[in-house]
Amino acid sequence: MAQDTALPLLPVAPTYFGWRDQRIATYQAGAGRPVLLIHSINAAASAFEMREPFQRLSRQFAVHAIDLLGYGNSSRPPWRYRAAIYVDLITAMLDRIGEPTALVASSLGAAYAVLAAARRPQLVSRLVLICPTGIGQLDRGPGIAAYTVYQLLRSPFGRVLYEALTTRASIRIFLASQAYANPDNITPDRLEGFYQTCRRPGAYYAPICFLSGLLNCDIAPTFATLPQPTLVVWGSDAKTSPLALASNFVRTRVATKVVTINQASLLVQDEQPEAFMAQVGPFLASP
Repeated sequence: MAQDTALPLLPVAPTYFGWRDQRIATYQAGAGRPVLLIHSINAAASAFEMREPFQRLSRQFAVHAIDLLGYGNSSRPPWRYRAAIYVDLITAMLDRIGEPTALVASSLGAAYAVLAAARRPQLVSRLVLICPTGIGQLDRGPGIAAYTVYQLLRSPFGRVLYEALTTRASIRIFLASQAYANPDNITPDRLEGFYQTCRRPGAYYAPICFLSGLLNCDIAPTFATLPQPTLVVWGSDAKTSPLALASNFVRTRVATKVVTINQASLLVQDEQPEAFMAQVGPFLASP
């Protein structure tokens, strides 16, 4: 696929805006109160994982989705990525929408959403955090070891490793072991969607920052004082971010509501979309 050909990640074509001399891909459908979908961070991440909530929520809301820098149809510059870059980008997206917006964010993307919500409290109405990190997991800031690993991964060895981790077979193993509770849910179309985003030019720059720990961030102090209503959604069978971690969020902020979706792993919104919407839809529609 040519570099300038957009990946078919969502049922609408992307539109783009310029940010720090890069192109950021966004998607929009529906009308009503705005909702912004923010994907997770991994080698195969993009707005593709949000296609179920994108379609379902657009029946009632003005739904926006974004490919974070380094992923999907957005630019993939050879930067040394840090968490602050993504918090700044989400903040810029909120400024573009320009009115109170509900954030629906996954995994490490959820941690960035929390920090952006604290930065623009007047532009974030409520949050849905899907298997979030940043409290008790991926919350240690990068030190010397992280930068050492990063330098290794920026070497030819790192490129070879990335190629090995992003074959179709490797992605299937990742999805079956971490993203989906039921391997039968990894359909050929799903596998191809995750695979194609790994194969864009520059695709490895952001993921190696994640693998080395440069994208970690501690959100506990911010989350403790977050003013917006917050719903945490967790898959009962999540392994890399197990359900037990949900207690960290409740201890940090007692007002946090947690719901568990059965027969789901990290990609709750894609694996069990009906059950996900049964919890999230009323929460987003409430005054």
